[in-house]
Amino acid sequence: MRIAYFTSNRTTMPAEPSQIAASSTVTINIIKELSKRHKITLYAAKGSHIVNVNIEDLHLDPFHIDSSIADNDWITKAVIAMKQIYIGELFRHASEYDIIHLQTEPIYLAMPYVSLIKTPVLFTAHNMYHDFEKTIFSFYDKKIYISALSNAQAKRYPLTYEIPVIYNGIEVEEFPYEEKGGNYFLFLGRLTKDKGIDIFLELAINNPKFQFYIAGKGSNEFEQKAQAAAQKYSHIKYFGMVPRATSQWFDLLSKAKALIMPINYEDSCPLVPLEAMACGTPVIGYALGALPEQVVDNETGYLICNTKQANCKYIIEQTGIDGLTQAINRIDSLPNKDYLRFRRNARARIEDFFYVKKMAKNYERLYLRIIKEHSLS
Repeated sequence: MRIAYFTSNRTTMPAEPSQIAASSTVTINIIKELSKRHKITLYAAKGSHIVNVNIEDLHLDPFHIDSSIADNDWITKAVIAMKQIYIGELFRHASEYDIIHLQTEPIYLAMPYVSLIKTPVLFTAHNMYHDFEKTIFSFYDKKIYISALSNAQAKRYPLTYEIPVIYNGIEVEEFPYEEKGGNYFLFLGRLTKDKGIDIFLELAINNPKFQFYIAGKGSNEFEQKAQAAAQKYSHIKYFGMVPRATSQWFDLLSKAKALIMPINYEDSCPLVPLEAMACGTPVIGYALGALPEQVVDNETGYLICNTKQANCKYIIEQTGIDGLTQAINRIDSLPNKDYLRFRRNARARIEDFFYVKKMAKNYERLYLRIIKEHSLS
């Protein structure tokens, strides 16, 4: 197959280690596998390079502004406009490809134009669906091909057909498995309210008998709050942005007692819990979005559940921050043999369900199905 991709032009692909670019990481993981047997073209910012992949950079440098942590509406508009440049050029050359796979956000940027080309287009969103987007998705019902990253994401779309679900996958062998773990609880990623950094800080401040580590970047507000907490409380450490896939980054992930995911939104299929579990680190988080599909309650971590939710065993009896507090106390008090079992289970979970080769093979099958269906339409 001749397959074209576009996800982001905010960073090069791969992104610099100092950048947070989860959706781009997923795209690269797909491409690296499929380029072994298919002809791949990636539309990406200048400076991008992936072995055996043709890069179309349009002679444009990365548009470094990150709208997910910006508070200026015009920044968001400019980010969208830059993405549309790439989409426009990709569609102009659509006849050169058998299928196009778009994972950019907002995912519906290119939907108005799919009827203008003969090449089928697959849309995969990495962000949550919002109720106010219902009119948009309903309008394109049965007019587009779309896939989801989790069952939680798929069931929220107001579409009348079954949406294929393909979990994000990671290169498990790249992540060092740490058998014993460490003595601190970790927050890693974007320092935003959606990701729950404010909840993590409250949890840390209220539990001085434990160590809490924070690594990542976000708005000035939350970076300053994290730094202030670390300066005031000796049991809290703030590392700032730790470059991805460096020895320090792997150490933080693999040597934590547990990763804390106090998200307050329906995250579609976050990478950080997968990366943590690949290192053997259990995950504690709210049972929102894809987390109940990623974390096996009381086997690879603990889920804090507000209602009767699937995959929750209700080991944690409290909700909210009280539930997080109960979870960190419970995991800290586990007999060593039980804790080590959690770590082995976590690694096995990723190998079985979130391995990059499995993800790539599932997309390959979906591409072939779409191409066949599209040729008959």
